[in-house]
Amino acid sequence: MYYQRKRFLFYSVLAGLFTILLLFVFFGLDSSGYRLWGSSSIPAMIPHQVNAQIIESPSQAPVEVYNSALDKPAPILEIKPDLPLLEEPKLPTASTVTLDTYVPAPVLAAIPSAASEIKGAVQSTAKPTPLPSKISIPVLNYHSVTIDPGNVVVISPAKLEEQLTYLHDHGYTPVSLATFISLIEGKSDEAAPKKPVLLTFDDGYIDNYEQAMPLLAKYAFQATLFISPDMNDQEGYLNWEQIKKLQEAGWDIQPHGMTHPHLPQLSSDQQAYEILEARKQIEEKLGTKADVYCYPYGEYNKTTLKLLKDHGFRYAFTIDQGFATNQQSPYLLKRLFINGEEGLKSFIRKLSTYD
Repeated sequence: MYYQRKRFLFYSVLAGLFTILLLFVFFGLDSSGYRLWGSSSIPAMIPHQVNAQIIESPSQAPVEVYNSALDKPAPILEIKPDLPLLEEPKLPTASTVTLDTYVPAPVLAAIPSAASEIKGAVQSTAKPTPLPSKISIPVLNYHSVTIDPGNVVVISPAKLEEQLTYLHDHGYTPVSLATFISLIEGKSDEAAPKKPVLLTFDDGYIDNYEQAMPLLAKYAFQATLFISPDMNDQEGYLNWEQIKKLQEAGWDIQPHGMTHPHLPQLSSDQQAYEILEARKQIEEKLGTKADVYCYPYGEYNKTTLKLLKDHGFRYAFTIDQGFATNQQSPYLLKRLFINGEEGLKSFIRKLSTYD
């Protein structure tokens, strides 16, 4: 009897230990993802390896359909590193630039609507400086007066007389250089001629004395002669005695450089000599003021313009085409080139085209 109780107690303890062992096994398998067949809550010995097909429905999102009643395998979580935090963008500060920053006040005032259309634009109260009433005078640019077919800078005496006759018959008044300056500056005390015109002759060719002077005297016309003193007495050019007689006939004599140089190719000192020495010799020889310049070849640069201004020249003529006006720079007055090969109709057209 005693041995039977001990045996019963031994088997009871052994059964308990076996039960505890089975419980540990079941709990371990469940945590590993295994389940028993036909059970939804007890771990099994077969892993979920089931292929799935995706069937798309036209009215809803894709639906996953599995070939087995087994649950869909648990998704694998992918751990990604945290993304860096983005800094909050800084908004630009309001611009302090206005239309007035770039456009001068007088110009801006002339277009007030432009400023009002820009938020925050400063509208100027300054009034624009009005341009003076335009005064336009044709300045005719002649050179040599002789017979030289094909040379556009040479006009025949016959053609010159034809042009002078046209000017006379159509009410044009060739004026002196002093009158021209008074008219262009609007300071003339006398009644301005209805159709003023300035006749200019460049270089100082001897035919200006032999051919042009008698023709202008016939109509009592005045003219301005631009000379290069270093070329005087050379073949084909005037001498000082002839120049004095032209002056006595009402011609104004002004500088055209000492040697008729290409001024932009010279240094500042060389340009100064060409400009100032020519003026000096004319004033000493003729006792007249020589403060109106004519650019040889029509060429100049910033140095030329500065020299003229610094040394008190009043005006300078170019070969740029057009009427001379009071709205041009005093050192960039325009002229009308007289092509000796053109006829009277072209001459008449020049007088009207640029007016």
